[in-house]
Amino acid sequence: MKFSSGLQRLLRHFQTRSLSFSAFKWLTLATLCFGLLGAVSDWVKLPVNISLYAAFGTIGFGLMALAELFVQCVERMAAKLCHESNYYWAGFTAIAIISANQNHDLVNNLLLFSLALLIRGLIVGSVRALSGSKSYRA
Repeated sequence: MKFSSGLQRLLRHFQTRSLSFSAFKWLTLATLCFGLLGAVSDWVKLPVNISLYAAFGTIGFGLMALAELFVQCVERMAAKLCHESNYYWAGFTAIAIISANQNHDLVNNLLLFSLALLIRGLIVGSVRALSGSKSYRA
């Protein structure tokens, strides 16, 4: 019998295999709220700081929503085809490395997208860990 440590139980929230678009819905809702705040701040002539926060929030949460959609689509495709998703991620990594090696202008965009994927994982994992969600497989 193998018992998992406290760190392994905490990391399970970050490594969930459940397919759910609820995080994508929440990130999209946050993007729309920041976009609406930006539109209202321009229309009502609110201080510049509010429209600046709204622009950064819209861009940031929009990138997180796109990253979450990408992750969920890859995981869903792997689940539908009864494959391990690790092979898909290794393939995408190889494609990104080869593309960056061939076209050096893509390096900044690939770094931005990988950073968005990392931050997305931290946000979604933290929300799942704090909510006490048991949506992972043991």
